[in-house]
Amino acid sequence: MAARRPDDPSAAAAARGIERVLRAEQAAQAQLAAADRQAQALLEAARDGARALVERALERGARRQAAHDAALERRLAARRASARAAAQALAPVDDARWAAAVERLAARLSGATGARADDIASGAADDAR
Repeated sequence: MAARRPDDPSAAAAARGIERVLRAEQAAQAQLAAADRQAQALLEAARDGARALVERALERGARRQAAHDAALERRLAARRASARAAAQALAPVDDARWAAAVERLAARLSGATGARADDIASGAADDAR
């Protein structure tokens, strides 16, 4: 095979073909790099969106939990108040107060001369406490 000369038309055509292939390869590499940058930007945007979604869900959950806690505290306070009132209503009355009240009532009902109206009234005030 004979060596080709640089001024050979087929050598020039081959060189042009090689240059076209190299330019096409460089253009493809540039497109791949651009596509990679675009994909990275889309991926970062998707991550940002996912983070925002999670943050909103956490905030919503925290608000619901706070509302639930407040409602639970209100119900608990109401039940405690009810329990205190029931405990006070069921608390045993002092035996001395009962005895004094019974004596006053007996004196009042029997019309005993030793019972004065103000004694009975003061005893009723004591019983009301």
